[in-house]
Amino acid sequence: MQWIRPRLVAEVEFAEWTDDGRMRQPIFMGLRPDKDPKACVREEAQPAERLVESAGTRPGLGTTDVTKAAKATGSPAGSDPGTGPVITHPDKVLWPEEGYTKGDLIAYYTAVAPFILPHLKDRPLILKRYPNGIGAPPFYQHDVKTAPAFVKTIPVREEDGSLVHYALCQNPETLIWLANMGVIPQNPWLSRAPELSRPDWIVFDLDPPGDVAFPEVCSLALYLREILEGLGLKVFAKTSGSRGIHIYVPLKPAYDFTQSLGFAQLVGAYAVKVKPDSFTVERSLKARKTDRIYLDCMQNSEGKSVASVYSVREKPGATVSAPLEWAELKRKVRMEDFDIRTMPKRLEKRGDLFAEVLKTRNSLEGALRKLEKLLQPGR
Repeated sequence: MQWIRPRLVAEVEFAEWTDDGRMRQPIFMGLRPDKDPKACVREEAQPAERLVESAGTRPGLGTTDVTKAAKATGSPAGSDPGTGPVITHPDKVLWPEEGYTKGDLIAYYTAVAPFILPHLKDRPLILKRYPNGIGAPPFYQHDVKTAPAFVKTIPVREEDGSLVHYALCQNPETLIWLANMGVIPQNPWLSRAPELSRPDWIVFDLDPPGDVAFPEVCSLALYLREILEGLGLKVFAKTSGSRGIHIYVPLKPAYDFTQSLGFAQLVGAYAVKVKPDSFTVERSLKARKTDRIYLDCMQNSEGKSVASVYSVREKPGATVSAPLEWAELKRKVRMEDFDIRTMPKRLEKRGDLFAEVLKTRNSLEGALRKLEKLLQPGR
């Protein structure tokens, strides 16, 4: 054995550490130029119970009942570290300005597990990992080759013929495991296994440029609601957790992504027709006028994802994607009203305002006939 001076850092996935400190079944994932070799040390695992109890006593985070919530949902707090998730570096700061740590992130997801899990169940996840916090570059992970036994995966054949194993978040243990890897947002597909080719909903993403204030986004979200309800559809709204609003149109399981995307694009075309000075569907940033709100319909494609309701966002303030009542949009809510401190309290008081999304089933045939008439020249 010849020792060398460490200059490069590699990321490796592996099954476990052996008794003599070696990696079992290692897989080279690539070099990490963002990592300092001196900072790469053997991590000491901690039982999840210790982290959850510690985070639950921190003032101001709104997670004083985290341990109680963990027990109510069957979370691994108090589980055997050999079978449940263990936490490494819970004090690592992920939000430098606020000082929020990985432990705070895990405590939040433990507290909201009963509410977010029904919206994630059976949906492939695209993992966006922030191992060094939101101030450092993230990286995406689609293929999960190795994972603990409590993490379920689903194989998906990609267009290039490769087989990708996407993670599914079926239980609180997986939420903690994801957060421990630096996965801040939960980005699920719009469809569920086993019917991955049939979306559960259409999502309209109102994405404003930097010089458009959030109250204007709320006003246009209300206008888009009028359009969709005028077509006979029942729709729901949530904040994106970033700058915009997401409007959901739940679907009956009768449409494929080509049909849902086509319908969304027709709605976008009509919105631009009636409010050309407010909406745009121009995808090119260079060609897009900077005073228009981009009505993004293109996420309604197979394999695309949207930040889940109750997902923490990789934004200043640790904001959260929050479901809204339509009356709240009229009162011009603020994006920063919803974060990892306030959301557990809101859920305790209001419950899951997005629960109806999972039960509602819209049909598109009648809406499409009405929309085609509205798009006719002269209308």
